[in-house]
Amino acid sequence: MTLQIPLPILITKEGKWFVASCPILDIATQGRTEKEVKENISELINEYLKRQRHSKA
Repeated sequence: MTLQIPLPILITKEGKWFVASCPILDIATQGRTEKEVKENISELINEYLKRQRHSKA
């Protein structure tokens, strides 16, 4: 079963970098392009949620 929960993601440009953050999870990442930073934040959120699930098991 897949559960989809919308999370707010903020993307800004700081110099040459795009920065994405998810304030609810208190995580952030960066990328050279907007596409790259979106991929990075998606991977980071998935890893974060996997770790949370395993730490409670």
